[in-house]
Amino acid sequence: MVGREEQLKQLTDFFNSDRNNLTVLYGRHGSGKTTLINRFTEGKKAAYFNALPSVDFELFNNFKYCICNQYPGIYDSADYEAVFRQLVKNDVRIIVIENFQNIVKADSSFMADVAHFVKNSETKVMFVFSCPSVQWIENTMVRSVGAAALMINAFIKLKQLNYASVVNLFPDMDARTCLYACAVTGGYAGYLKLWNDKLDIKDNICNLLLEKTGALNNEAANFVGEEFRETSVYNTILACLAAGKNKLNEIHEYTGFGRDKISVYLNNLIEREIVEKIFSFDAGNNRNSRKGLYRIQDGFVYFWYKFIYPNYGILECVSPSDFYDRYISEYLDEFALESLIDVSYEFFEIMSKMGRLSFPAEYKGRWYGKTGDIHIVYSGKEGNIIGQCHTGNRAFDMADYEKLSSNYSNAGVNPKQVYLFSTTGFTDEFMTKHDTMITPIRIEDL
Repeated sequence: MVGREEQLKQLTDFFNSDRNNLTVLYGRHGSGKTTLINRFTEGKKAAYFNALPSVDFELFNNFKYCICNQYPGIYDSADYEAVFRQLVKNDVRIIVIENFQNIVKADSSFMADVAHFVKNSETKVMFVFSCPSVQWIENTMVRSVGAAALMINAFIKLKQLNYASVVNLFPDMDARTCLYACAVTGGYAGYLKLWNDKLDIKDNICNLLLEKTGALNNEAANFVGEEFRETSVYNTILACLAAGKNKLNEIHEYTGFGRDKISVYLNNLIEREIVEKIFSFDAGNNRNSRKGLYRIQDGFVYFWYKFIYPNYGILECVSPSDFYDRYISEYLDEFALESLIDVSYEFFEIMSKMGRLSFPAEYKGRWYGKTGDIHIVYSGKEGNIIGQCHTGNRAFDMADYEKLSSNYSNAGVNPKQVYLFSTTGFTDEFMTKHDTMITPIRIEDL
């Protein structure tokens, strides 16, 4: 199972242990929780329930009805624990409940029944509860379930797939298309499953996001709408960030919202891992750096608010192909830059673990300058190693490197090694003239 081998092994190890187990599997919508659960339960006797928001008695009735349809020998029961006992008598060893937060929010007795059963069942059983709300699991769940939280054996968080996993997922796709698929989908497994490796980037974006019937049409907007009540305010703030208004004061000047109000909304977006506050590397020369910056870290949400949200009013008036040509095509390379930077960080981390960098790093980050950025800075007692990324329709040339040289001079960073990453390669002149401390790397080589 590409990109989820470690998590599948964890679940399998828990199942094969001699103890009862309660595992919470979580990650935002599209992270691949259901696919992982289905793969894990293959060939095993399991009971499954997906909990929709409802009142307590309706949820319990739906739960019983669903279980009875899977195991007709199980009859009416007074509470959740009684259903669990009957399932175990029917040799069921895995009980899966997706969106379990909906039961917890509606019925305070649910987790108490689960905890009591896990603690006292003499027949081994494994519970797998999934939840799409990272914020609820990490900030609210323990308070909501109280002492029952002590019976949870493990939390497994599903994050985005890394670039290497995407390459393995699409062995027939070229490296650049894999990178752009990663950028557009945010690396979420559920969205990548929908990407057609037989089509080009444009056709995939048109089919998935721009067509009315596209599987991901309005998906980002729906996700934000599910997470927040005041959707209009969050839409405005996310649109500001996507348009390059990355400072609180810039958002304030554009929207007229109070700074305190903006800070609250930004913090809510940060809690849900949609936005992050970014900090610039400090080389003791701060006058040329930018501070107090925020950016959309969720690539899928970023794509929607950068390209579709500001042009949404015309989306139904033009064909998906025309919309792509007018509003996306010219800027897609710039958009994909962040994804290439993430991939390059992966490269640096692998090189560091292998001891292939000149020296170990004490600081890992990025320098945000007023005239340009340094995408990767690894700093240690012995000096600095930097990485710079390049996307576009032309090869990296000497002028690009001269601009980078100006940036690291402004930053006060004197690198001992420079790694350059490019989706379009390097000019012959650059390859002939570049300094020995520079390592050029094409996307195909990553």
